[in-house]
Amino acid sequence: MLKSAGKYSQQHFAEFMLVTVTLFWGATFPIVKEAIELLPVMAFLWIRFSLAAILLGLMAGRAGFATLDKQGWLKGMLLGTLLFSSYLFQTFGLERTSSANAGFLTGLNVVWVPLLAGPLLKKPAAFGAKVGIAIAFSGLVLLTWHSPWSMNPGDILVLICSLFVALHILGLDRFTAGYDARALTFVQIATMAVLGFIGSLIFDPISWPREWPTSLISAFLITAILATAYAFWAMTRYQRLTTPTRAALIYTLEPVWAAIFSVWLLNEELTSMAWTGGFLIVAGMVFAEAWPMLSRKKVYPLTDSKLDA
Repeated sequence: MLKSAGKYSQQHFAEFMLVTVTLFWGATFPIVKEAIELLPVMAFLWIRFSLAAILLGLMAGRAGFATLDKQGWLKGMLLGTLLFSSYLFQTFGLERTSSANAGFLTGLNVVWVPLLAGPLLKKPAAFGAKVGIAIAFSGLVLLTWHSPWSMNPGDILVLICSLFVALHILGLDRFTAGYDARALTFVQIATMAVLGFIGSLIFDPISWPREWPTSLISAFLITAILATAYAFWAMTRYQRLTTPTRAALIYTLEPVWAAIFSVWLLNEELTSMAWTGGFLIVAGMVFAEAWPMLSRKKVYPLTDSKLDA
């Protein structure tokens, strides 16, 4: 029992670390939106990811890379390709929609993850998680609602992004065991940097900033260090200590932080309905977390993939 309780505590710490990831992600929406007004999307992405990859490579060191076999490199490259696809659609979407809307729509991965976790990973969502997902999804609807309701091209691009986010979450659950988190994260981010550089050479008019204003330098440092190197190290290191569905629910906090920072930094306005939606997203996550206690079951997800996710 003590051993199981210790694992449960470990799971809660891991989930707290994932919450910090959503904080940094949410903060970057208005930062990136302003940065891509100064630099093309692909150019911004490859420089951001290159800086993060260098930092992660130094952190991993020789010992970290020693844990990677050929399969580890291939898995990291696959995860990096999925992740780059999500960022590509998200960043192009940010050019065509508000940063708040982009944050909200990215959160739709909370719907994709449980739908795909059953057939792909044999980890179907339990009852508490399903109810939490329904509550969170209703919140996402309110957050993005406007009358008459429609989706602009930017919204559609971010919606596609959310599917790739879900596939990356599932991939982390499937592929990360046994590898040093810093080394595997380096492979992912380095893959993203290479793909971004190739895309920039093909599609962007410039692939390197002509000027380096303070706002652009700050954007690179914040997104590379906090929202990339730290965030994806934490995901690779800690997500495997919880379940994919619980992780997806935690990641729904990203649009809530995005809304807060968008209002604070860009003076974007949100309606009372939108704030209600944000509350429901948090409520859905809390419900899924509290359900095992409400049903008076001692649940330790680390020992059973089908326990309350």
